[in-house]
Amino acid sequence: MKRIRSKGFTLVELLVVIGIIALLISILLPSLNRARETANRVKCASNLRQIGQAILLYTNDSKGPYPRTIYYVNSAPSDASNNVASGSYASDPFLQGTSTGFVNNVPEAMFLLLRTEDITSAVFVCPSSNATPDLFYGGLTTAQNQIDFTNIANNLSYSYADPFPDSNAVGAGFKMVAGIEPTFAVAADINPGTTGSGSGGVTDNVLAPTTNSPASGIRAGNSNNHGKDGQNILFGDGHVEFDNNPFMGYARDNIYTRGGPTFGTTAQLLLGGPYTANDSVLLPADDDQ
Repeated sequence: MKRIRSKGFTLVELLVVIGIIALLISILLPSLNRARETANRVKCASNLRQIGQAILLYTNDSKGPYPRTIYYVNSAPSDASNNVASGSYASDPFLQGTSTGFVNNVPEAMFLLLRTEDITSAVFVCPSSNATPDLFYGGLTTAQNQIDFTNIANNLSYSYADPFPDSNAVGAGFKMVAGIEPTFAVAADINPGTTGSGSGGVTDNVLAPTTNSPASGIRAGNSNNHGKDGQNILFGDGHVEFDNNPFMGYARDNIYTRGGPTFGTTAQLLLGGPYTANDSVLLPADDDQ
C-alpha cells in the first residue's frame, strides 16, 4: 500500500506568513488604539455628566451653593498634597484644623459629592488615565468616614472649579450657585500643571500657551488624560464637550489658571482663587502624580 505523505510548511513559507501577520498588526494597531481612545473619551464625558448631575442634586439639597468646604478669603487653595493618606480621617469637612480638614481645599470640595452617596468613586476616574476608583481603605469604611480622596494622585483624574474666590472675585460677584453662567467651566480632565513630562513627551506647562499659540504650543496646556490632544469639559449649563485647547471658559478663559489677559491682567497663576466673577481655576493639578 502506497503511503500518502502530507506536505507541511517550509521555513520560508512560515516566515512569510509571520511577516504578513506582523505587517497587518502594525497597520491595524493605530486604528485600534484610536478606536479605544474614542470610546474612552465618550466614557469620560459620561463621567463628567454624572458629576454635573450630582452637583445639581447637591445644589438642590444645599438650596443653591455648589460643593464647598472650609473657606477663608485670600487663602491659597490646596493642591493635591492634602489627603486622607497623610493622616486625616475626620468626619466633618466643615471644621478648621489639620485633623479635621484643610482650608480652601478643592479636592475636599469635590469629595462632598461622594459623601452624599449620589455618585460612586468610579465616576471620578477617567478611563484613559492611570487612576483607580477609591476603595476608602476597604472593609466597612465608606466615604462618610473620610473628608478627602484616600490618595488624590491615584483616585482622582478630574479637576473642579475652585469655589474659593479671593476678595477681588468676591467684589466682582463670583458665585458658584444654581444658575451659574452657562459657559463657565465647572470640571474637566485633570489640570496638567507646570512640572513633569506629559503624554507623548510634551512638557507640562499650563501657564505657557496663549490664545495665539500654535497647536504644538497649546498641547503643553492640555490635560494628560487624553495624550495631550485635549480635554472633556463640563460647563455651567450641564453639557460636556471635548476641546483641543484649554481656552474654553468664559470669554476664552484658560480653564486651568487664575487670571490672565482675558480678565485684564497678564499674570496667570496655577494656584490661587478665581480672579473675577467668571474665572474658572480647575484644580487639583497632576503635578503630584
